[in-house]
Amino acid sequence: MKDLVRRHPGDYSSAFRLGSAADVRALNVDVSVISTATDVVLGHGDPLRSAVDRNFQTGRDPELPGRICLYNAALHHILHVPVHSVVILLRPTADAAHLTGRHTDTGQPRRGKMDFRYEVFRIWPLPARRLLRCGPGVLPPSVLGAWPPGVSVEDGVTEVVDLSCHRIQRTMSQEEIKHIVTSALVLSGLRLSREQARNAFRRAPAVEESTTYQDIIEQGEIQGVRRVLLRRGAAKFGAPPKEVKAAIQELEDLPRLERRVDCLLDTATSWNDVLETR
Repeated sequence: MKDLVRRHPGDYSSAFRLGSAADVRALNVDVSVISTATDVVLGHGDPLRSAVDRNFQTGRDPELPGRICLYNAALHHILHVPVHSVVILLRPTADAAHLTGRHTDTGQPRRGKMDFRYEVFRIWPLPARRLLRCGPGVLPPSVLGAWPPGVSVEDGVTEVVDLSCHRIQRTMSQEEIKHIVTSALVLSGLRLSREQARNAFRRAPAVEESTTYQDIIEQGEIQGVRRVLLRRGAAKFGAPPKEVKAAIQELEDLPRLERRVDCLLDTATSWNDVLETR
């Protein structure tokens, strides 16, 4: 999500109605206290007149309002412009009763208080078709939006993928198309199983008709399975030797990679067992 916003800042300003899309840019805020924590900061105007701090959440965090307040204060101190803070919840499991858009605290009664306001967007009630109209950068999170009553999640994702592919195939470079499609595939995993996500993408007419899109999706799946294999293997057997890592990175056969993951999780007692799986 951070990479998508940095690549398409205007699309996200339009999607969440957070200022003009014409003069927005991603800011490189070098602040040690927040540079590795806050997700992405967009600036409006040149010279800078305001900033929007965006934070994406997929899981519940009881400390979230306090962290957002910290980021806001630090950014205001560094940038010297008004800062608007936004939390974008990507799935219902990230929601909680304390995410009201207000964070208050009182140090000494009747002698001073903090009353901080921020904005919360819950993406799953937003109509997916409305998100689709906000520019190519918002196509991937559109898979997390809402569909009309009676449309299943898998059918909805299929529709979004099909519309997205039709929209970008004549207007974007192959590098950008790959980024958009693989981002959508990754985000669809927040609401579908891996098999359901794969089926939804491959059922989309635009994908079925295009060997390019099929290749993009398969490459994204291959990279994802490699990461799982290396991460789970490291947890079970320790860091892989260089030759093991190289062998896994070089393998392009998706079914074989998946069989190696199954072996790792079920019967493997060493990295050699994993590599010997055919």
